Amino acid sequence: MWHVPRLQLVRAAALSRRHLVQKATLSIEGRRWETTTSRGTLLEHQHLTEDDSTGLTSYESAEDAQERHRGAFLTWKGLPEKSRTEHECPRPRLISFESTPTFTLGRRQDDLTQDQKAHLERPLDVHLLRHPQPIRMLFHPQVKKTNRGGLTTYHGPGQLVLWPVLDMHSSLYPKYSVSTFASHLEATTQQFLLDMFDIETYTNRDEPGVWVRASSGQPRKIAALGVHHRRYVTALGTAINIDVSVKGGEDVNPWARFVPCGLEGKLATSVVAELGNTAQGMSFDISDLAQRWASIFEEGLMDASRRGVDLGR
Repeated sequence: MWHVPRLQLVRAAALSRRHLVQKATLSIEGRRWETTTSRGTLLEHQHLTEDDSTGLTSYESAEDAQERHRGAFLTWKGLPEKSRTEHECPRPRLISFESTPTFTLGRRQDDLTQDQKAHLERPLDVHLLRHPQPIRMLFHPQVKKTNRGGLTTYHGPGQLVLWPVLDMHSSLYPKYSVSTFASHLEATTQQFLLDMFDIETYTNRDEPGVWVRASSGQPRKIAALGVHHRRYVTALGTAINIDVSVKGGEDVNPWARFVPCGLEGKLATSVVAELGNTAQGMSFDISDLAQRWASIFEEGLMDASRRGVDLGR
């Protein structure tokens, strides 16, 4: 088991792959955030930071970034076939971020009553001291309808959100089906958790996401999955609980306010919760962790045989 220095390997791996990292400040439709973009062989990685003091980004800003790139894909695909060139085709892009507290609802989910919505929006006390920029704040969570399937889930500080935006039928890499794309997201997350934290996980066809194996007790979900596509251009992705609170009362534990994705009898967990005492003294740089996930994901993007749990290793 490793401690903080393992994160240095993320930086070394990124350099060894000759990623070009650029930082820029974007201002679009009144929203401003810093974006760090890494360019590898094909996959672009854009990590969003809207608030420099916390490293957080609003869910709406991340959606804006996603939809702009998705729109570029759809515009290109809408051109007459003779007018398209691979040179002008948008590249696949991974958008990663750490969200301000937001409860999201599935597209087929019934609207919440005013009381249910007010319950989720109650102040949430967030204390995350393992970040490069420790967070000690009282937040008022948002509630937002999304175009994914499933029921209510949560995104917030201490959680790594990863949204690959790509054309599943691109000629630049082996094609995906909807199911193989979802499986690749899960497999990448499983490999990431094993490589970085020695956490063994499993998946369940009937319950999307990544789960921690337990010899006893209730099943524990460590990463959520939500996928949407339009004309084979993807949106949304996965969210991994790193050090988000998963214990305590509703004032500090957002998962205590609802039944995650409607799965009665199942618990939410996190990397810190699973590591227990081993996590003492560790710190987590969300952008570094996102870069490591991106590296694993790109292996499977380019080579379909590496889209399984062990990525062909």
